[in-house]
Amino acid sequence: MSKDSNFKLYLRLLGYAYQYKAYLLLSVLGFIMFGSMEALLVKTIEFFIDALNHETSSALKFLPQEITDNRLLVPFTIIIACIIRGIGAYVGVFFMSRVGLGVVNTLRKNVFSHLVHLPQSYFDKTNSGELVSLIIYNIEQVTGAVTRACKILFREGFTLLALLFMLLTQNWKLTLILFITTPVLAAVIHFASRYFLRVSRKIQHTIGQVTHIATESIQGIRLVKSSCAEKHESQRFHAAVDENLKFSIKYERVSALQTPTVHFVTSCALAVIFGLILLFWEGTPAAAVAYVTAAGLIARPIRSLSEINSIIQKGIAASETIFAMLDLAKEPDTGQQQLENVRGDIVFNQVGFHYSNGKQALDNINLTIKSGETVALVGQSGSGKTTMANLLMRFYDVTSGSITIDGVAIDKLKLQHLRTIVGLVNQQTVIFNDSLKANIAYGIDHDDIDQGKLQGAAINAHAQEFIQQLEAGFDSIAGESGTNLSGGQRQRIAIARAIYKDAPILILDEATSALDNTSEKHVQQALDKLKQGRTTVVIAHRLSTIENADKIVVMDKGKIVEVGDHQSLISKNGYYAELYQTLGR
Repeated sequence: MSKDSNFKLYLRLLGYAYQYKAYLLLSVLGFIMFGSMEALLVKTIEFFIDALNHETSSALKFLPQEITDNRLLVPFTIIIACIIRGIGAYVGVFFMSRVGLGVVNTLRKNVFSHLVHLPQSYFDKTNSGELVSLIIYNIEQVTGAVTRACKILFREGFTLLALLFMLLTQNWKLTLILFITTPVLAAVIHFASRYFLRVSRKIQHTIGQVTHIATESIQGIRLVKSSCAEKHESQRFHAAVDENLKFSIKYERVSALQTPTVHFVTSCALAVIFGLILLFWEGTPAAAVAYVTAAGLIARPIRSLSEINSIIQKGIAASETIFAMLDLAKEPDTGQQQLENVRGDIVFNQVGFHYSNGKQALDNINLTIKSGETVALVGQSGSGKTTMANLLMRFYDVTSGSITIDGVAIDKLKLQHLRTIVGLVNQQTVIFNDSLKANIAYGIDHDDIDQGKLQGAAINAHAQEFIQQLEAGFDSIAGESGTNLSGGQRQRIAIARAIYKDAPILILDEATSALDNTSEKHVQQALDKLKQGRTTVVIAHRLSTIENADKIVVMDKGKIVEVGDHQSLISKNGYYAELYQTLGR
């Protein structure tokens, strides 16, 4: 990435901090107080030595003699300067930290809000560990680039300016010699910044891998244990952590070298200054001591300012991924129409679809589903059944052809409206670490949940019985990914969620796949009642569950190969009959 791009990235980061400009201004004022008092405390050394020699410092000649002759002036000045410096440090650090907290809060909200509106294709090619790392680790690094860097810049920068002002007013010729080191320092910082940025990018990637592997292993801990794969997963995790360690060590090696290098260069300049003072100083000894002290203290803010570089480069590397994600277009929602009194007529007209990797999933699909019909999509895994459901929900847009509901192309409908009129029970049951009530009435504010509707959904999904046996009933916490529930219970909660939504169109993708025979029988009866008056698309591998479907659509390799009811397809003794023999019983 070019320097210009890096600069634009950093300006964009500072834009988040500028939202808290009142806090920024207070912080800057605090650090101005801090820096100016640092210089004044150094100047009191001159006042002190002159007072010992019963002389008046040239800097105090504007004051009345009765004040300058007072021996308490120096200690009083030190006390006042320390108090003001302390107040300045507090104000500067606190309000800059407040800016940092605000930036973290704003960025995380913006990132997550944008993330959930990205198209499904983004999640297909991005692992969850990298996304979690982006929201947590990357944003912390970005905030450091804004607030920690600004904290050092203002605190040490104003201190440096105050000390330089003091040095220039005392002996500008000697002070200019200090500036000779500037090109050397710039070269050191330039080299380090390029290295920091390159290594920081690799650190961001390895952190994402660490998070991804840890997330996978924890979520699949039962598989890990049952497969005796603890050692295998530990080795995967250790390899990712070691890779992160390798780049982190490289980063810290250069970071640790940068500071002493800067310190050495400034120390060489100070050595020259000391020699020149001994040879050519024309002022008072007190002024010389104050000058030397100030020149020595300059090394600290210069050293601190040089460390900003590594912080900024880390932040820029982290911000690249954050802003790249924020700049991605949200899933298209150009539709403006809403359907009134949805009938549920669905038509797939010459629909073709291929994924971003070029793999064709559907080829010239023509299918009409009438209002109130139950249509089953069957076929081997990868035949295109779930893809059709995904297209109907507009998780993806068709590559060719069109899909209509009640004669209106679904891309002409408002996206939120489309997903309101279509209910989905997915093959992969998603249960949140929240109450069963919140899981069933998902997406509804707690105060707006219809208790009667909630009870009815649980009863129809045959979930009421096990919910009542729980101590907290509907307020029981499901656990992470529903770990407090059995597989069948999780599936019934998901079905209850679809029943509560009461959408006129239903997609049941493997809706009874996780149920035992007894539960499946009860839920199948409930689903049969639920289907009445609704258009239902059922996707199942167990063909015995869809024998009563009005229409069975048989798919193979992205194409429709047979259509009919169960009996007619069996009598044809074709592909469906073959599937039924292997999958139906």
